[in-house]
Amino acid sequence: MRRPRAAPFEQPSLVPMADMLTNTVGIMLFILIFAALSTSGAVALKHLPRERSTDAKAIFMYCSGGRLARIDADALMRRIEKPLGDPTYATATAWAKRYSTQKIQTDDLDVSGEASAVYDENPFQSSVRLNKAIIAHIRKDRGDDVDAIHEGRSELQALIGTENNRDEFFFFLVDPDSIAIFRAARDRVAKAGFNVGWSSLGPGEPARIGNGGRQAKVS
Repeated sequence: MRRPRAAPFEQPSLVPMADMLTNTVGIMLFILIFAALSTSGAVALKHLPRERSTDAKAIFMYCSGGRLARIDADALMRRIEKPLGDPTYATATAWAKRYSTQKIQTDDLDVSGEASAVYDENPFQSSVRLNKAIIAHIRKDRGDDVDAIHEGRSELQALIGTENNRDEFFFFLVDPDSIAIFRAARDRVAKAGFNVGWSSLGPGEPARIGNGGRQAKVS
């Protein structure tokens, strides 16, 4: 009895696999080239500063109109409050309105007050909280310019010489038109060992410092 002949063996073709690998590599190269072209000229930041809280006291500096001026918020608030007397629970709203109409002037700044009374009513105890702030503009051609900062003949330099870099830090409020003077001032105080924080303002926006606002932090 004749045995059936085995079917001849056919070697599988590797051409389809080679085509698939070639296409895959080609697509990957295209993606890499496209990504490289898209990111050409981009700057990779090596460090992103993160804000942190501090127990040190903030020395507020305002950069606007290419000028730099200190804002002594505590002293300015005391000047605004002095003619108003002490508020009470009954007079808090009227006191806040009067505070908001006050305007004073320093050598470098035009300053106005802003306040509101917030009442907390509950069955056990009624209380009132006063949110107070000062609004400051640098007066025309007042404050220090960038040359004064570089030459070390500014109010900033005087503060560096009298303040303690362990107990105080410098916090800058920066108008977009004053980046250059901010950088010069920041570099000078950092070189003196002070921590630095900063916050950006809108174009022409005044500096606002108050007890109900964002806490000044170190960057």
